Amino acid sequence: MELQDAALARPGVHDQTEPTAALSGEQWLELQARVHAHARFAPAAVAVLAELARLLACERVSLGLTKAGKPDLVAQSTGTDPDPALALNAALAQAMAEAGERRSTVIHPLPEGRGVAFSSAHAVLMKHNGDVPICSVPLVSTTGDGAPMVTGVLLFERREGFDAHTLRQAQDAALFVGPLLELKHQIERPWQARLGDRLRQRGGERWGAEAAPWRLVALAGALALSVAGLWPAQFEVVAPARVEGLIQRVLAAPADGYIASVEARPGDAVKAEQLLVTLQDRETSLQRDRWAAEAAQADRQYRDALTKDDAAQIVITRSKLEQAQAQLALAEHELERTRLRAPFDGVVIQGDLAQSIGAPVKRGQTLLTVAPGRALKVVIEVDEQDALLPAVGQKARVLFAADGQATQSFSIGRVSPVSVTLDGRNVFEVEGTLAESAPSTQGLRPGQRGVARIELGRQMQARSWWLRLSNAWRRLVWRLLG
Repeated sequence: MELQDAALARPGVHDQTEPTAALSGEQWLELQARVHAHARFAPAAVAVLAELARLLACERVSLGLTKAGKPDLVAQSTGTDPDPALALNAALAQAMAEAGERRSTVIHPLPEGRGVAFSSAHAVLMKHNGDVPICSVPLVSTTGDGAPMVTGVLLFERREGFDAHTLRQAQDAALFVGPLLELKHQIERPWQARLGDRLRQRGGERWGAEAAPWRLVALAGALALSVAGLWPAQFEVVAPARVEGLIQRVLAAPADGYIASVEARPGDAVKAEQLLVTLQDRETSLQRDRWAAEAAQADRQYRDALTKDDAAQIVITRSKLEQAQAQLALAEHELERTRLRAPFDGVVIQGDLAQSIGAPVKRGQTLLTVAPGRALKVVIEVDEQDALLPAVGQKARVLFAADGQATQSFSIGRVSPVSVTLDGRNVFEVEGTLAESAPSTQGLRPGQRGVARIELGRQMQARSWWLRLSNAWRRLVWRLLG
């Protein structure tokens, strides 16, 4: 208890002020009911403070609630606007702050013969309220670790002064009514403000003077993060990428059969018309030999008919010869189809058949895929959450795993309108062409993988962060709450 409280409690000293009647339990319950009778804090506070002023014969009763570590004037029994710009209200707030710092009841002035008051802010307030005595009673609660914490102040102004009995009534008001008003005020505050108060409440006692260096470090980190967020930078979409041939040719089985030989494997450079795969051709060869024999026989018969000048026989044998020659050409064509050749100079990128000799194949089955060795394109696998950001003509860069130093630059030429599933995720393929004449593309081959960055323009880093965080947050809320 402060000096003022101790002076009032000294024995043998008679009070010179006019005492008030003790409030009954029913009257306290009625005051508490007044808090709940109003839906909003402001009318509830005015009603309760006005009733307290009547019961305790006070000129005015004011309520201040702690905000940012200091009591802030929020309501008065007179119902006037608690504007802090007014001199009287500013003096009230300073007196409340003084009582909050002491964490005990403050009376000014003290009754004659009960010590000397050290309450400068209360003295200033008396100059503004016409020398009406003042009593400030803090609303004190405890934190989670048991430390006392001032949540507000009730300030009473009573012209007759404060005796021990009236002081006890004022303290009871802070005990029975003050917490209810403080709770109602907290409920009406935005959740962001309540969260900030809770964090300050939990961390205020823990961060003492010994934690000043850590506060400086935290402040410097926050400042650096703010500068980084406001600094303009290139907004980019980062995604996996792969190299493909600008043109890819698929070599398929021309008919049902078996693999006889394999002359190239994925990664091998091939020349145009180079033999790559041969299918077994026994039946086709037999067909060709049979039609070759029939064509030779029909040719002899046709020549004999010409020698004999037999017109009818000439027509018949010439028809047989043409039919045999047509079947022979067809057989030779089918035989040639069993020999798959490279359509152009390039690289085999798919189809390892070295271990499949003798294996059966079906008509139309893909055997090999060949791509040009120099005409290459980059396919970027953009995640579906970033699918709307890339556009044709935007610049992009790619760094391949096989070349950890040089990056390749190109422009986006196509954005796929449909998604594909790769490795269990939906992606949209964005394509760009690499220049054939660039020296950095000499060692690239289809199938190589890397990481691409699509440049979307310069903007503040904070906007990029907010865009990604807000999208991730909306997806999470939708997934959890629907």
